Amino acid sequence: MAGSPSEFLQAFLHDSISSYEELEALLLLARERDRSWTDGELAEALNVQVDAITPALDALSAVEGLLEVDDQTGSRHCRYAPKSKILRQVVEELAIAYVEQRLAIVRIMSANALDRVRGAAMLRLANAFRIERPKK
Repeated sequence: MAGSPSEFLQAFLHDSISSYEELEALLLLARERDRSWTDGELAEALNVQVDAITPALDALSAVEGLLEVDDQTGSRHCRYAPKSKILRQVVEELAIAYVEQRLAIVRIMSANALDRVRGAAMLRLANAFRIERPKK
């Protein structure tokens, strides 16, 4: 892959991936696309605590058309099943970029995290100066 990750990939990372657990889980699910995973199986495969994977899968499940989730059996089973060609292509690009340009992906994710922290701090500051009207 020549150059830096595409703007579309950067936007996908900004809008849909907020943690390294989410990134690693998505890439593993995409590599093993025919397999359905429980939270525990995925945590074990990634060598992390289930407490870290559960919110990551919650976030990935919230991305429209990315995963198939079956939680009718009492435990959640997730499988990579992108509903659109564009979504499938961006995840494929992400997988390639993460191998060939890992530092670029880490930089993008770090910048996104800083943007989220700054945004939250600005919101808190703005809310601190809000003047509430007395209730009638």
